[in-house]
Amino acid sequence: MTNIDKVSMAFSQWAYNIAQAVLPSFSVPKNSAAAKMLMFLGVDPATYSIWKELGFLAEPMIQTLVTPMAHKLLDGIPDEQVPELARKFVEAFKTQAQERGSVNVFGLDLGPKSFDGLASILNDKLSEGNGNEL
Repeated sequence: MTNIDKVSMAFSQWAYNIAQAVLPSFSVPKNSAAAKMLMFLGVDPATYSIWKELGFLAEPMIQTLVTPMAHKLLDGIPDEQVPELARKFVEAFKTQAQERGSVNVFGLDLGPKSFDGLASILNDKLSEGNGNEL
């Protein structure tokens, strides 16, 4: 497995972890069209969970969208340079999140701990089989 494959998989796993952490906290606004639709269908908008209903779609969507996008973005970079690039990418986002309080990724404001999670996942993936530590 190439470093590009490993980094692409790490970004996908990170995106899934974010979806799994964030989507259950989304609620349907009281007077929105979605709330009215749910009430019409006999579902209480106050207890509706987007993750519970649609969470099963997160992994296939991420595998179909995020993994190939990450792979394509890294494809022109020599494989041996990918771990260093990934390291710099994570550190840059983490620094920005620390300085600003958060960084907007995927339309979500993510704090420094989110990027600690990404660094950990990247470290695990990159160290599989070749000893490249992040």
